[in-house]
Amino acid sequence: MNLLFKETGERKMKTIAITNQKGGVGKTTIAVHLAFDLRDKGKRVLFIDTDPQGNSTSTLGNYLADAKASMMFSEPLSFEPENGLNVIGADAGLADIERADPVVIKQFMLNINNFNDTFDYCIIDTPPTMGLRMTAAIMVSDFVVSPIELESYSISGITTMLQTIFGIKEKYNNKLVFVGMVPNRFNPRSIDQKNTFIELVKNYAHLIIQAKIGIRSSIPEALVNKIPVWEVKKTAAKKAAEEIKNALNLIYEVMEKNNG
Repeated sequence: MNLLFKETGERKMKTIAITNQKGGVGKTTIAVHLAFDLRDKGKRVLFIDTDPQGNSTSTLGNYLADAKASMMFSEPLSFEPENGLNVIGADAGLADIERADPVVIKQFMLNINNFNDTFDYCIIDTPPTMGLRMTAAIMVSDFVVSPIELESYSISGITTMLQTIFGIKEKYNNKLVFVGMVPNRFNPRSIDQKNTFIELVKNYAHLIIQAKIGIRSSIPEALVNKIPVWEVKKTAAKKAAEEIKNALNLIYEVMEKNNG
């Protein structure tokens, strides 16, 4: 077992990192919709946005707690949830974390454990670059999901991404479950994307979540309006909702099946 967990005991709260070392692949889309979905299932959800771009923080702005994400690395935190969904939002101080002593990861881990009895699930949205924040998120998580785009330049970085995740699993967190990669922004009319998907399945079939999310205008519309796509009152949003719900249900099944 990871030595960090020996010091603080097992956790009942399930923690999942949404991560990829490339930006623009849909981390925010998956992360915030997973948060909404778990909330709708009656779960107590903590969401931590460690990406200074703060896209998730913006979408989930109606659920912000007083704490800021940089504080997770610097001081003890705890609070009682006011809603089914509580968000520790991104802030400018996150940029300083990358220059900090790696010991700040220990404080991040301790804070995650502080919320053990308060929340059922914790979702961590990570920055699209390798560093202390991404490392901390993967080290403390029970599960990892990686959204990907079916473009050649995105696929070329998959090996590096997987090496990072499984390297951290082997060295620091051997209980980590890699739920899989979620193909996102899929264009069924693109021959290149279809060929890329075939190549992806050929090499990583066992690491792919069997659900594709297409390019749907209703998804960014939902994010801007701070709601999940299944609450968008347009017929065009129905297909997007079905695709995202399918992916989320598969992720949820894995998390519920693995009780640590």
